[in-house]
Amino acid sequence: MQSEPALWELHHHTEEDWRRILHSGPEPAAAWVHFAAERGFRAAQVVLGQMYLDGHGVLRDTAAAYAWFERAAAIGSLDARNMLGRCHELGWGVPIDHAAALAHYRRAADRGHAWGRYNVGCLLLYGNVPRDHAQAFVCFTQAAEAGHAKASGMLGRCHEEGWGTPVNGVAAIDWYARAAEGGDAWGALNLGLIRAEAGAIAEAVSWLDRAIAMATPNCLAVIAETLIAHADPALSQIGQRAQAASFSILDAHGPDPDLAGAPSPTTELGRGKSKRWGAGLFLSLGLLLMVHRVRR
Repeated sequence: MQSEPALWELHHHTEEDWRRILHSGPEPAAAWVHFAAERGFRAAQVVLGQMYLDGHGVLRDTAAAYAWFERAAAIGSLDARNMLGRCHELGWGVPIDHAAALAHYRRAADRGHAWGRYNVGCLLLYGNVPRDHAQAFVCFTQAAEAGHAKASGMLGRCHEEGWGTPVNGVAAIDWYARAAEGGDAWGALNLGLIRAEAGAIAEAVSWLDRAIAMATPNCLAVIAETLIAHADPALSQIGQRAQAASFSILDAHGPDPDLAGAPSPTTELGRGKSKRWGAGLFLSLGLLLMVHRVRR
């Protein structure tokens, strides 16, 4: 039987203890996260906010999510500052306000936060704020230089479309490949489509296979819509596989409650925390709790 959280244990748990607790199920894990969050662990406050966004181990409550992000941001969490931006951008617990979102993203970006830089770039491309493609390109470059795979994908898009930089097909392919190698499904998708347009079907299929393996439901839907009616049988089969994978996720998890309010899937590249929780996230929380308690 899982014991109740205790402050002494919070300070003395080993990595193995955290593995045991955080693998015990959503509700017991949530109890420990909440216990730690109330006692000033900003890593726990961020994770608890995300749990309230997702309804994982707790009832979904976007206002509570915002409140926990706000608490963590107030004591220096850049992840929380970035998530406040997401909340304002998508209306999670607060009204949609892209100017406020941009302000939060900039505060995170100014302190070197890669997601913050990426999100500033995305809002400057298509948000309800004054557009600045040149500055967006700079933000994506800074985030990509820090190893941010999705920013690499957006640099590919900028080079392909001429957003903030001259059109450069070779550079676009290079950045899409970097994004895909870093685990970005959209980078793999865009690279596959470029290779398909060039008639390199076998190479296209290879990249599109990788896109499906990494894709979110949003990305899977775009792959299916783009390719399912393609004249080439190999590419059409890719579309059918993406559609089947998307339906499988919907059957297992239901529709994403936030998808209706999200920007177009052709530009929105999944710029928040993962909506599907895994053991790795909880283990990371455990390790963070061992070293990141905020002293009061």
